[in-house]
Formats: sequence, structure tokens, C-alpha cells
Amino acid sequence: MLTLLNTLLPNPINFKTNLVMSLYLALSLPFSALADEASIEVSGQGSVTVVPDHFSLTLTITERGRVPSKLKALIDKKSNAVILAAKGVGVKNESITSARVSLRVIKEKPSIQVQGVELRKPRQSVYVDGKTINQSQQQDYEKPLFELSRQITVSFAEINNYDQFLGQVIKINVSHISSLTMSVKERDEYYQQALLAAISHAKEKAQRMAKQAGASIDKLLHVKEQSRNHYQPMYAQALMSDASSTEHSSHIGNQVITARVSVKFSLNN
Repeated sequence: MLTLLNTLLPNPINFKTNLVMSLYLALSLPFSALADEASIEVSGQGSVTVVPDHFSLTLTITERGRVPSKLKALIDKKSNAVILAAKGVGVKNESITSARVSLRVIKEKPSIQVQGVELRKPRQSVYVDGKTINQSQQQDYEKPLFELSRQITVSFAEINNYDQFLGQVIKINVSHISSLTMSVKERDEYYQQALLAAISHAKEKAQRMAKQAGASIDKLLHVKEQSRNHYQPMYAQALMSDASSTEHSSHIGNQVITARVSVKFSLNN
């Protein structure tokens, strides 16, 4: 009797397995149909050309000596002259940074080679390399050598102000003047414009490719940004020239802000 029932009824294990497989196939069919949907994926690039409107220049004032307090007095005097020159061409206080000060000890080899030392008066003078130096001078030789420097950064809204400032600051005898840095204040806004241009470029490319294949684009399925506010300067490095009878006007050129995207469209056959 039991054998007859087992023959007539389906195996419970086989029945459960078949049910799971049937549900899996039923659920996966719609996704498979979407995966097989015709689509096209292309890249696009857009660019916006702008003129730099923000300029920055960093100067370094450096002095060396044995007494740090005297070095600071010299540094402060030159720094005030630089700041005064910047204000003279219309630069405001918030566009001037002069708080970066550094002090270091210079380890130098003695410039005088001692060949013989002869005491003439105890603790009064010594005989060094054919020269007589008193006790105070000897102590100066033993003091460490310090180097004090200050960096001043000045920002300009117009390139003409930079030219005027440069003509004045080179007379102050600063130690170093860095290359002029040029940028665009509203760069993010221009980058957004470049992104829209990149999407339009990708759409036009997809339309041409689909048309060539005998289809047309339908819905936008995916957009991915492939750039990060990238810009490319298109000007030569500004060169500092000494003030002369023939003054030079700096040329700033343009900057190209570029955006790249990857776009995917569905197709109508």
C-alpha cells in the first residue's frame, strides 16, 4: 500500500526543488529582458574659455646676522615698504598676507683658519692668523649665525596693478619674487557650464552613431562625471622685468576649463 502511494505522489524533495527553480525563472525573466534592451554608451567633452581675473604674487625678504632682534627690525622695515607699495596700487588689507615668518640657525664653517694663537693680555686680545682681535670681537665669532625671513603674498584683481606693484617692489631689494599665479574666481560656475556642454556633446554623438546603425536614442539611462573641475592654462609664465624707460605690460592669455562625462541611452530600433 505504501509503495503504491509513493508511486502516485511526487517526491517531496523533487517537488520543492522544482518549485524553487520555477519561481527563480519567473522572477529573473523581467530583469533579463531589461538587460537585453538595446543601448548605447558614449563619452562627451565640453570646454569653456575664460580670462583669469585673480592674480597672486609671493615675495620673500631674508636677512642674516648674529642678533635676531636686529634682523627683525630690518625685516619689518622692508615688509612695511612692500605693504605700502601694495596699498599704493589699490590692494586692500584682506588681500595681503604677511604673517609667515621663519628663523633658522646657519651652521657655517669658519672663514678664518686659526694658525696660531698668542695671548698678549689675559682675556683682552688674541692673535688670530696675523690679526689682533679683542675679546668682544672674539665673542662675536663664537655667536651663531641666524637667518630670518618673511613671506608676503599679495593678491590683485587686475593685471595692471601687478605691473605697477612690481615696478615699485624691485627697488626695495627683496630676496625672492615668485612667479605670478593666475586663476579664475568663479571657476566652479564655469565648470558647470562645461559639464552641460559635455552632456550635449555626448547626446549629439550618440544620435549620430544610432542613426548610422538605423536606430534612434530614447531615454537617458546613466550619466557619470569623469572630470573634477579641470582647467588648462593657456599662457606663458609671466616674467619679471626691471623697470626701465620701456615698460612692459603683462599678457595673461586665457584658461580653458574642461569637463568630461560618460552617458548611456536606450535605443529605439
